[in-house]
Amino acid sequence: MGTKRVGLARVEALLENLKREISGFRNETKYITSTGNKDYSDLTGNTNILVNVAMADTNYIRLPEATTGNAGMHIRVVLGIAILDKLYVGTVSSNLIGGAVAVGDTNEGAGSSLDYATAIADVGDTFKRVEFDLDTVAKCGGTGGTVLDFFYGGGENVILYRGHLISEIDDPTLATHFTTTAVNA
Repeated sequence: MGTKRVGLARVEALLENLKREISGFRNETKYITSTGNKDYSDLTGNTNILVNVAMADTNYIRLPEATTGNAGMHIRVVLGIAILDKLYVGTVSSNLIGGAVAVGDTNEGAGSSLDYATAIADVGDTFKRVEFDLDTVAKCGGTGGTVLDFFYGGGENVILYRGHLISEIDDPTLATHFTTTAVNA
């Protein structure tokens, strides 16, 4: 029986692929406990980002750009406390497609008569970020319990988005929840 020799470069490549596969199954957790802009563009695996601070006005959370290399990645942003006023979450060049549903508090606890709104982003819209503003119906959400899911399907520059937004605004509309502005602009 002969033995087969595998070169060092090949072994390193196999180990790197295995490391990448394992990280895809593991959920990493990042905690935001201080205000200021947060850049998570270097994330490479499934990640939960838990926001445990009232983010200051016009702060942003930057996510990784969509590439074929991060296919299958899932990033979840959970707001554990209401933002102070405005918050932006998204990317610099990748497009968000998907939708969000917001529940307002006009009839809080009234069962099926709660106020709600929806927003949809299609492929051709070129939306780069989602925006929250506690003071407007058009960008409502951002209260504790808001959950944002970003799924990386493996296509260049396309991220699938699903938002479950909790709002303290009466009669939300979400008319400008999505924008074409880069998250860091």
